Amino acid sequence: MARFGVPRALWVLLAAIQTVSSTPLSTKHLSRADTSSYNGPVWPSTLNGQIYGTSWPEFANKTERWSSYKAPTFDEVFLPENENDLSLGLEFMSSKNMSWLARSGGHGYSPTLQSIQDGVLVNLENFNHVKVQPDGTVVVGTGAYFRDLIDAVGAAGRELTVGSCPCVGSTGAMLGGGLGRLQGLHGLTSDALRKVRLALWNGTIIEASENQNQDLFWGIRGSGQNYGIVFESTYETWPATHGGFHYSADMTFAKNSIEKVMKIVNKLTTPALDDKLGLVTFLSSNATTSELTMIVNVVYSGPKEVGQKYTKLFSPYSLSLEEHMLKWEELPTKTVFGLIPYSCASGPRYDLYSVNARTLNPPTWVKFGNEFEKFMQQHPAANGSSMMIETFPVQGIEALSDDYSAFPHRKHFHNIIEVIGVYTDDSVAKPVDDFLRSWRDKFAATSGYDMLHVYQNYAHDDEPLSAVYGYQPWRHERLTKLKNAYDPYGFFDGYHAVPSSVKKWT
Repeated sequence: MARFGVPRALWVLLAAIQTVSSTPLSTKHLSRADTSSYNGPVWPSTLNGQIYGTSWPEFANKTERWSSYKAPTFDEVFLPENENDLSLGLEFMSSKNMSWLARSGGHGYSPTLQSIQDGVLVNLENFNHVKVQPDGTVVVGTGAYFRDLIDAVGAAGRELTVGSCPCVGSTGAMLGGGLGRLQGLHGLTSDALRKVRLALWNGTIIEASENQNQDLFWGIRGSGQNYGIVFESTYETWPATHGGFHYSADMTFAKNSIEKVMKIVNKLTTPALDDKLGLVTFLSSNATTSELTMIVNVVYSGPKEVGQKYTKLFSPYSLSLEEHMLKWEELPTKTVFGLIPYSCASGPRYDLYSVNARTLNPPTWVKFGNEFEKFMQQHPAANGSSMMIETFPVQGIEALSDDYSAFPHRKHFHNIIEVIGVYTDDSVAKPVDDFLRSWRDKFAATSGYDMLHVYQNYAHDDEPLSAVYGYQPWRHERLTKLKNAYDPYGFFDGYHAVPSSVKKWT
């Protein structure tokens, strides 16, 4: 990896697009009395062996999250083994007015999560099944990661839109929309959703689809963390594009190529990116030289000779180039010089801000590159910090009507910018946060959109809720109505909560 000058900081940024898994451990042989020192309400005896307190040796492992930045805290962990256990647990916790947070992948890093303190973590790792059906749909448990979904669907010769990182919880990513390289062909991950099964706050199990609880099905796709725990999802899949093989190119660049790269990206997205083309751009600081390094990954879901036409726009300015034909299942682990899996480690503070952009303003990006490099030199404790731009095609997203689902960005999803601070030394927390927030605002000011638009899965906690869920009054009214109908007591307010009153929208 050293010969490419690829800094370790890029590993952690890749995880910002998606989650952390932990090694499964059977808990059937343990009883609550053996492992818990919690003195709160006594759980139903039928759930013995599924509830553990802080004295359990595996407690830290089973409650760990990818980011420790402004994180939730827990006194107990609940590991339901099936939907009946999940239902009983929710019924009990709501009857005792206990706070909880469900974890499918553990990657959520928004500071809104810190509203859950001394709560119960509902760890859903046992719901990890993935089964491709004879009709081509795939049934996925909420504990399955993207790697599980990709492997099963790819083995069946099929595909759907998935995120770029294999260790992200597939259901959690879908609930906020679900972006990915194939969205030009198939729309978002949530656009492929055909049915969900979920548990409500009081333990009631229901289904939602286009034919059942349609209002809830609409809201699940884009604001789905607000109404219950989705424990199983059914998706449509499609036959593999180009026989399941994709062209991939990875290039490195020096800082003086930033302007040229941004102009090329803008040209490719005007009027729209090829529906089979995906671009990912990284900027990071080299830990050895403290100089800024840039990577561009090009993936074309088709013949090599077509993909190379796009790569040749960038390669005259690159320092290095690698090209491969990869199976769809290999994209998460072999693109970006094979660095993506390294992003799955957990523990540091990950402070992330994001904004959607129509265009990438070259002067703004040149200035960012200079200031980012200087900032990292002044604050070496934050040297793991990075920036990423996901530029994916929009044809499949824009093909659906604006009111198709709760996802509000169908006309505002051309480039997704993320700036992320990574550190373990809290002495740099304030300068890092100030720097990131200021640049989020600068990128927003030159985004090419007339208002701030922020993808929910990447949102922080200081944005207007309308920037995350849409500005239209009808969206506010519809989402608030759903919130009051399905979560009337706010048990699911721990992550970018939809307001219970229309007057509370910002």
